[in-house]
Amino acid sequence: MEERLTREQLLQKLEKMRRQLRLLEQCRQEMQAIQAKYDKLLESAPDAMLFVDQKARIVLANAQAEKLFGYPGEELVGKDLHLLVPEKYRLKHKSNVADYFSHPRARNMGTELNIYGLKRDGTEFPADISLSPLKADGELLVIASIRDITDRKQAELRIERNFRIQEAISSVLKISLEPISLDEQLNRVLDLILTIPGLSSPAQGSIYTIENDPEELVLKASRTLPDRPPLCDRISSGQYLCGNDAATCRAAFTECLDGKHPFPGPAEFPQGCYCLPIATAGHRLGLINISFGEGHENTVEEERFLAAVADTLAAVMMRQQAEGERNQLKEELAEAEKTAALGRITASVADKIRNPLTAIGGFARRLDKQIPEGSKEKEYTKFILAEVSRLENILRTVLSLSRVTASRPEKCDLKEIVQEAIGIFEEPCKERSIAIKRSFGEVPVIEGERELLLAAIENLIVNAMDAMPHGGLLTIATGTEMIDGVARAVVTVSDTGEGIKEEDLNRIFEPFYTTKVSAKRIGLGLSIAKRVVEDHKGWIRVESTVGAGTGFILYFPPATL
Repeated sequence: MEERLTREQLLQKLEKMRRQLRLLEQCRQEMQAIQAKYDKLLESAPDAMLFVDQKARIVLANAQAEKLFGYPGEELVGKDLHLLVPEKYRLKHKSNVADYFSHPRARNMGTELNIYGLKRDGTEFPADISLSPLKADGELLVIASIRDITDRKQAELRIERNFRIQEAISSVLKISLEPISLDEQLNRVLDLILTIPGLSSPAQGSIYTIENDPEELVLKASRTLPDRPPLCDRISSGQYLCGNDAATCRAAFTECLDGKHPFPGPAEFPQGCYCLPIATAGHRLGLINISFGEGHENTVEEERFLAAVADTLAAVMMRQQAEGERNQLKEELAEAEKTAALGRITASVADKIRNPLTAIGGFARRLDKQIPEGSKEKEYTKFILAEVSRLENILRTVLSLSRVTASRPEKCDLKEIVQEAIGIFEEPCKERSIAIKRSFGEVPVIEGERELLLAAIENLIVNAMDAMPHGGLLTIATGTEMIDGVARAVVTVSDTGEGIKEEDLNRIFEPFYTTKVSAKRIGLGLSIAKRVVEDHKGWIRVESTVGAGTGFILYFPPATL
């Protein structure tokens, strides 16, 4: 039987319903306020944001996402997420999405993943994405915050490129200090230029210098692409655009080449070209010419880099010119002084030292034969003979130091010369407990004066023996080393002595400078060795570690006779 309610009870229920309706309306308003606030926060987010369900469908996108991907209004909602990924990455991306929903976890931006987005117009862009899982009404969603990092990537590339450019300029400076010819320096500098990102895909180049004729450029270094015609060996100042640039000391970049350039090519390979003069204070020295393939755009960084290289080469060339003139003047002065002094020294040595020394040695040897072994007198004569021999060696050393550069060059086998030098010192080494290690590789024939080369190697061996007064290992090697495309003969003499202190390394080749305590050394051996090597158009390098030993490496150019 249905319960009958009184009027009062009905009024109470009605009031209760009214209160519930007011509460629901209040909740609805609060919900709308929260939704509006949330929507406002979502729309004001600086990054593009997408809400994606487990079927990889976009359920919500903010204005930044629509702006980033180029989709108007609500067009993104309901779309497949993979629509926003370049086609070549979609298969991998689908696998990654499935894996993420299987193991949802927060992932911040800044990962090392290479991620790319696809705009509505087909434009691809590098992106950085953070992911956050979200439970809504029992359904798992993923919030993806997406950021276009094109500017950041370009900045990173600029930083890397600027670093490579600075590194290359430092390498140019190092090359300029190496004891190699200007042609070798220019070839190595050109190789460096073409390793810079952006200059090497594809590029070819050349470096010209001005020599005797100020109106003519002479090719010194070149790198061409496969199947390209060879470059002109000589260019007149007005023959090409680059010749005009050199004549006016003006840098230029052109987007295509014509008959005014030294890099003519087929029409299907349009090119651009840098022409930078090597000049200082308006004085023309040469030209750097770099040619590019299709699509290359010149940049301020490239122009500054090439201008810095050109300025560096100008300084190098001016320094070499100045050094050449200074060295020539020094040689002329030295020759004049030496010619005047040698006459006096030679006469003095011959008259006042050599003859008395020969007499002393002769009489001492006679006495030595007559005096019986074991006597004090025998000991004295041996001491006299040793000192006479030392004085004779000093005399020969001083005379060899004053000799003029090899006047009778002939083809020389360095291996034979080294073996002869070793033979001279085998017994003295045994007496001093010094082992000799030989390592004879193939070595090119050089040209020079055999006696001087033998004397230089002997001096290095003596220096090594002196460095090991208590025994050690003397290593002597010959071989070949490719330096700037030239097979150079190499001789190495190293010891296991105490090594040379850093403060002494810069002075060891000075005449009469010695670190030996023994009074029997006058400090001419290394200076003579260096003089002989340089007179044979080579150079000598020293490597030393205190407590471990010292090595001298001699480099000689191959014979041209």
